[in-house]
Amino acid sequence: MKPLQFVLAFVLVFPAVVAADSFATLGEARKLTDQAVALFQREEIVTAYDVLKPYWPLQQVEIDSLANQTHTQWPLLKQRFGASIASEFVQELRGGASLARFVYLQKFQHHAIRWVFTFYRPKDRWVINGVSFDDRLDLLLVSQ
Repeated sequence: MKPLQFVLAFVLVFPAVVAADSFATLGEARKLTDQAVALFQREEIVTAYDVLKPYWPLQQVEIDSLANQTHTQWPLLKQRFGASIASEFVQELRGGASLARFVYLQKFQHHAIRWVFTFYRPKDRWVINGVSFDDRLDLLLVSQ
C-alpha cells in the first residue's frame, strides 16, 4: 500500500474508534443498565442514552442519532402499547468469557418491549457493544 493511501485509510477509519470507559465486572454494568431502563420507563430517552454513552465505543453523534430515533418513535409506541407501567430484569446471557447480554422487559398497558444490552470484553474490562429494543417477546420464552 502506498504511504498516502495508508494515511488516508487510517484517517478515515480512526474516527470510528472511540475510547470508552469500561466496567471491571458485569455487576457494575448491570447497575448502569438498571439505571438506563428506569430512565427509559420514565420516558427520559435522551438522558438514558447519555448515561450509556461513556461506556459505548461509538461516535457520540451515532449515539445521539439513536437517541433521537428512539425519542421520535416513542409517541407511536405509546399510542400502540399504552402507558409504561413497569420494567423488570429478565435474564443475563453469556457467550464465552467475552460476551454478555442483559435483557429487560418494559411493560405497557397493552403490550411490552424487550430491551437488550450487549457487552463485550476485549481484554479484561467490559464495554457496551449494542443496545436495542423490540417487541419480540417470544424470544424471552424458553421451553422447560
